[in-house]
Amino acid sequence: MKKAEMKPFKELLLDLRARLRGDVSSLANSALSHGTDTSETGRAPADIADLGNNMLEENNSLLLMDNEEEALQQVEGALERIADGTYGSCVECGSRIPKMRLKAIPYTPYCVKCASELESNRRT
Repeated sequence: MKKAEMKPFKELLLDLRARLRGDVSSLANSALSHGTDTSETGRAPADIADLGNNMLEENNSLLLMDNEEEALQQVEGALERIADGTYGSCVECGSRIPKMRLKAIPYTPYCVKCASELESNRRT
């Protein structure tokens, strides 16, 4: 892919990276505050249900944070591929990744065929 063709994808990835960094920071702060948060009245949770709910919210925040961090790593990888000129080529087979796929998932390192094969291998 030519540098001029990569420019819109680079801008999209930079925007996505900035948003993900903000989301990860926000989720980390939220998860940390749940761990030290008492109820609105400043007391510890009144019963086991409140405590369980707080733990569930903290767990969900941590899971979301993990997902966002993984997406951020994929975006960083795509930006590296743009820098070294390999963006738009499948890292598995080397074939060209269709622009429609890159528009839908700009950080994908795989063509549809290789992504499908990797996904089916994970399931088995």
